[in-house]
Amino acid sequence: MNTFERDYLPGERRPEKSAVLQNLQKRFSLKEGAAERIKLIRAKDLSDNYQIQREALDDGRLNGVSIAIVPDDLWVKGSQPSESDAESQLILVKQSYFETQEKPDEIAWLVHELAHCQNFLDSETPKDYQKNMRTFAFEDLETEDFYPNNLVEQQVFTKQFKFLKGQGKNREDVLKMISAYYQEKDFPFFNRLLDSVYIISHR
Repeated sequence: MNTFERDYLPGERRPEKSAVLQNLQKRFSLKEGAAERIKLIRAKDLSDNYQIQREALDDGRLNGVSIAIVPDDLWVKGSQPSESDAESQLILVKQSYFETQEKPDEIAWLVHELAHCQNFLDSETPKDYQKNMRTFAFEDLETEDFYPNNLVEQQVFTKQFKFLKGQGKNREDVLKMISAYYQEKDFPFFNRLLDSVYIISHR
């Protein structure tokens, strides 16, 4: 069976592979035919080292999330190895990052991206999801913009950090890993979340 085919829940919309590829071609401004190089799989069919992340969220709705493995020469997100399009229930992953054999996805970006998809499904409407993306999680931090200090990122990063804690990562481990992707100005937000995961949860 094609890796993009799957069983769908009653009432669930079936995305056509061609439509997903068209979406990707537009997103990456790809030349004609380049999108065909992008491999599509469903979350349920991920390899064992990634299944543990999907299973950690314990949500069958995420089984059919589409994962697009994007060749490195087509990747446009810089050092960030993944991105989610929650409304389309689509996750994009840089191919070399996805296929690495040494400590694959040690920081658990897949949990993060799946949690975005889950958060969208939990939202009453797409507008509610977008509104939460533009609502400060911690107003007292006085950040200049809504990223990453917004209600959606608060929830998905918290799930990511809880997963990492469950995998034996300590707070310092997480801070070191996240520092490869974010600037110092973002760390008051991350420290607030890490407090809730590593300190407050033990009280």
